[in-house]
Amino acid sequence: MTRQMHMPKLNELQSDVTIAEWLIAVGDIVNEGKAILSVETDKVTVDVEAETNGKVTRLLVRKGDVVKVGQPIMEFE
Repeated sequence: MTRQMHMPKLNELQSDVTIAEWLIAVGDIVNEGKAILSVETDKVTVDVEAETNGKVTRLLVRKGDVVKVGQPIMEFE
């Protein structure tokens, strides 16, 4: 069953971020808490961690994309 991970809220003021770099690829197995991508805010670059375990089946955003909090960013099973 395919599930989606959504861009988490990093702080109270941030409504969108820029994808700096994916740290995983399609086919990778990720575990909850593993850093999966780096994002840039207005002030810092932050790593985003996987929210659950699974195998990455599709990346929905690319490096350089601006994404909103809550937007789907990847699919996994």
